[in-house]
Amino acid sequence: MSRKLMLACAALACGFAANAVYAERQPPGVGSVAPDFEARDLLTNEKIRLSAQQGKLVFLTFWATWCPPCRQELPILENVQKKLGKPRAAVLAVSFQERDEALHEVKKMAKATGWQLTLLRDPSGHIAEQYAIKAIPHLFIIGRDGKILAVHSGYGEGSIDQLVGEINAALKTSNEPPVGEHPPPPPVRERADPMEERGTGHGPSPAGTAPGAEVVVALRAEGA
Repeated sequence: MSRKLMLACAALACGFAANAVYAERQPPGVGSVAPDFEARDLLTNEKIRLSAQQGKLVFLTFWATWCPPCRQELPILENVQKKLGKPRAAVLAVSFQERDEALHEVKKMAKATGWQLTLLRDPSGHIAEQYAIKAIPHLFIIGRDGKILAVHSGYGEGSIDQLVGEINAALKTSNEPPVGEHPPPPPVRERADPMEERGTGHGPSPAGTAPGAEVVVALRAEGA
């Protein structure tokens, strides 16, 4: 066999091997480090890097306007972002096989309604390829250390309960108060004058709720 023929056969074999590896690629699983990436914020054009979010809970979802379940999930994640706050959590929504015209409309809507989650563009599909995305919505909950805590694929009956449970589990893992749980009541303070609060027209302040305590009710309302 000539040298040229041997090289050609080797190249062909490598090509088949590469295709086989790609075909067998699976999404990263629970406990693995989430693949790092950098993408442009749809609203600000700022570069956002996943690894820069370490120290926060990250909710990474892949979505598209042509996907009805995604349109149900995205407002829920926006509500999570609002309730947990940006210091504690980052919701990153990566567009999947989306048309530029549709993204333009999403951008206008997000600005008009004041969305707080981060919409990311993936025009080359590189991020989706890293995460082996074949169907959407596909959500990864990533812990403060950059490791995947939960994977949520699809959206159907019972999805809200499952999603809330996964959020609570992630909060517990991160030593955060679970969603919907109230902290112990504050100690009763002694008052020298029992009439001291009458002048304000208000009674004693109720015990505070834990950060994100309203998420369960809000999620159920949004997803009903």
